[in-house]
Amino acid sequence: MDARLIQFHITPKLEGQNQEELRQNPSGFNMEFIAKEKYISENLQGVPQFRREYRHSLNRVIDQFNEYYQWHTEKAAKMKHYGDSFGRLEDLSDATKYLASLLKSEFLVPNELELIDIQIVGQFSVYESGSDTDLKKQADQIREASIREMQKKMAARQPAPNQPGQPGRPVAMHFPNREPRA
Repeated sequence: MDARLIQFHITPKLEGQNQEELRQNPSGFNMEFIAKEKYISENLQGVPQFRREYRHSLNRVIDQFNEYYQWHTEKAAKMKHYGDSFGRLEDLSDATKYLASLLKSEFLVPNELELIDIQIVGQFSVYESGSDTDLKKQADQIREASIREMQKKMAARQPAPNQPGQPGRPVAMHFPNREPRA
């Protein structure tokens, strides 16, 4: 075969979001491409990837997408809905359409390098109830208090350091098949 599949993942980083938050809640877009051999190299583990010049080109597309995603997310946050809304689902749909369009215009080569699939991965809230009642307005406060309480309970369940069987505590070992030394 003169073509191979290449998978690529984008995790859009929002302003104020750190690496730890990204690790705890990995999300983003998995893309799958099919490309002819002239576009492909392999990394040290033998995993197919784009050749250097195409990786650089794809990185420029990703930078443009991240700018759009950041702008779109900030705009959506400013336009708080007061009634029920599926706006977040629409935002994800818009972002995915923009990504596909950007790839088609800036990166893909017809019949040489094609986009096969884009998958949304991670945890995304797609429905927002709004804040049109007093009870709904309390939801964020109640959620934060519940999370803090759960974190306290989890911390209380952690065993104290240096307990038997815990890392950092030596455990006596017995080797029954060895003869005692004199």
